[in-house]
Amino acid sequence: MTKGSSPTTEDIKEILESLECILTAHDSCAELLSFRENTAVIYCGGPCKNCDNRCIEGAIKDRFPDVEVIIK
Repeated sequence: MTKGSSPTTEDIKEILESLECILTAHDSCAELLSFRENTAVIYCGGPCKNCDNRCIEGAIKDRFPDVEVIIK
């Protein structure tokens, strides 16, 4: 998948999986709840939910800038 092309649910899941080490180190987790119409709804548990770094959103937008990311 090239940067900026249309993502699939699997693409978003792969990005979240790539962040698993960072999230686990911070006693956090992330799970894709839904991906429709270029909007990814992601459950984030633990301290990362309220972090200002926005690592999850940044990682997705690096590959897919047009995706809206909603963290719950």
